[in-house]
Amino acid sequence: MTTARPSKPGKPAPSKRPRRPSAAERAAARRRRRLRIIAWVAAAVLVVGGAVGFAIQRSQADARAVRALGVQTFANQGQQHLQPGQDHTGYNSTPPTSGPHSPAPAPCGVSRQPIPNTVQVHDLEHGVVMVQYRPGLDPSQVAALEALGRSFTSHVIVAPYPGLPTAVAATAWTKLMTLDHADAGKLRRFIDLFRQHGPEAGVACPIG
Repeated sequence: MTTARPSKPGKPAPSKRPRRPSAAERAAARRRRRLRIIAWVAAAVLVVGGAVGFAIQRSQADARAVRALGVQTFANQGQQHLQPGQDHTGYNSTPPTSGPHSPAPAPCGVSRQPIPNTVQVHDLEHGVVMVQYRPGLDPSQVAALEALGRSFTSHVIVAPYPGLPTAVAATAWTKLMTLDHADAGKLRRFIDLFRQHGPEAGVACPIG
């Protein structure tokens, strides 16, 4: 009987070490990383530059529109709340555009009754635009102003203003535009520029 010889253990396979990149390959990798960083920075600069350029163009366009409309800007007289029933007469414009005001604003929409100065200033604080007319204005112009007011779902009030120096006036926070007739086009542009721009813009109008 033949006895089987034990097999010799095989030699372990030599371990494969990862090949170290050459100096040229390392330099190429560094160049690729630098190019990627440059591309990212350039893209970021383009995005930021485009946004800044758009903001500047928008600001310049708004400034041109304000000049074209003849809008006056008045100093901000603050946002102090008066006590209920307390009056204030020291406003720096007619109608007023900022300053001490009643603790409660008026509902938005069309009003056939004048709105006290102290009340309407509170509305302006919330970003409302007031469109007011002198009593006795031609009924067709009043109807046009009321139709304009109803075309906005919120933050516009149309009302009479006894003693108004001009036929029509539009006010927003620190802004005033006066007109000698109901120019719906100019009024709509004023509203588009300044509605929701008060110091507490976005506060919902109370329900009348």
